[in-house]
Amino acid sequence: MLFVDPWHWMSEDEWFPDDNPTLRKNLLRVARLIEYGAELEPREMRLTLVECTKRPNRKPCTGFMVVVKEPEGTIYAECMTCKKDQVVISNWETTPWATGICPPCSPETGPRWD
Repeated sequence: MLFVDPWHWMSEDEWFPDDNPTLRKNLLRVARLIEYGAELEPREMRLTLVECTKRPNRKPCTGFMVVVKEPEGTIYAECMTCKKDQVVISNWETTPWATGICPPCSPETGPRWD
């Protein structure tokens, strides 16, 4: 099980690091899980399109992660297929992804995170 505070992986400018591709990839995955879970009420869950990273029996798991907002505020994610990929995200509430999935926008205004 991975316990993560996304702030520990962010760059000094509070965004994705440019100098470490592996860390960038891992933070991007956590950011997606935050976007899926941020707007949930405690104990609500949502299926995501975030893929499982585990390889049970040396074969890639084909499952997707589900996120649950825990009563204490953490976001818990688990693969519903193999149950081996588990992530607990804390201290996510003030990250750029804490408002949930970016709302729709027009080509003129572009995407915004408020």
